[in-house]
Amino acid sequence: MRRWQPQMLFRVRASALILNEHDELLMVLHNDPLMKETWLMPPGGGLEAGENALEALVREVKEECGVTCQPEELLYVREYVSDNAQLHHLGMFFRGALAKKHEKVVAGNDPELEKQLIQECRFYSREELQNTTIDIYPEILKDQFWKDLKNEFIGHQVYLGQQRD
Repeated sequence: MRRWQPQMLFRVRASALILNEHDELLMVLHNDPLMKETWLMPPGGGLEAGENALEALVREVKEECGVTCQPEELLYVREYVSDNAQLHHLGMFFRGALAKKHEKVVAGNDPELEKQLIQECRFYSREELQNTTIDIYPEILKDQFWKDLKNEFIGHQVYLGQQRD
């Protein structure tokens, strides 16, 4: 196991787990043609200097999906370390709600990127997420999240561990 690497960038992220009235989960479809990768993940992104996690969450959901998020409790924490990219992410996943129930979800953009990766932003059913061949991050959104939701997140595993590439 590698220890602290001063050249590695450490990044803190906040993401929102937002369900609609049909118990469908808001997800963002990304496509990186350069890396030939496509993936789904909840809206979210890195904290900016001086910004707290909830402020970042609201900003990122607005940028990526065009809707206003009302942050709720922290549900999961997950780490991702990429030795190839020299990057260590600490991701916090908060339950969220739409501040305005009938606000229209749209595919937004990532102001930090010149070439946009966001392809679509919409609500996905449990079945869609379980049956898709597209990579989903974090992986628990295919199955464990739904079990935790059914149990009202009582006694669930908050720390999801560290994933490495």
